[in-house]
Amino acid sequence: MNHLFQYFTLATQLPELPPGPPVDNVRGPVEVGSGYEIWQIALAILTLLLIAAAFTWLYLRSRNQPAAALDPHTAALAELDAAPQAADDERFALLCANAVRRFMESRFDLPATSRTSAEILARLPAEPEEKDQVRDFLEHCDGVKFARRTFNNSQRIELLDTAKRLIETLNRKEPPRPA
Repeated sequence: MNHLFQYFTLATQLPELPPGPPVDNVRGPVEVGSGYEIWQIALAILTLLLIAAAFTWLYLRSRNQPAAALDPHTAALAELDAAPQAADDERFALLCANAVRRFMESRFDLPATSRTSAEILARLPAEPEEKDQVRDFLEHCDGVKFARRTFNNSQRIELLDTAKRLIETLNRKEPPRPA
């Protein structure tokens, strides 16, 4: 056992130091900085904030842009597709009539939503039989809106089909040229 201890002690002893300057005048630990100056850190933070602000601005700007405008034909048909959800006949007739009126206003540059049926028909660039169809349709809708007439299911379907047919017919007409 004693022999083993001597062997272990000899194996773990450090070698002699090489000759050199004395180690008595060595200073304390040398401070090493983090590698970045304060202005560099501030510049990096400012850059990140500017990038985040730019992305936020772009996101908000894209959300606030209006949706692409639909052509009058598509918009009118979309309005008519929403009309069957109306609970009462008056609302249904109003939605159908407004879809046709807004279509004529957009397509032919007529103030159709703020005019009477007679005023619209006087300025509508259409054939006499087409004007008669529009007049009959608007009179039927006005009868429900103002005289409190009612519809059954087949009359609702017929009014909706008439509105779609009028829009299709008037869509084939050439809009007036701007002066």
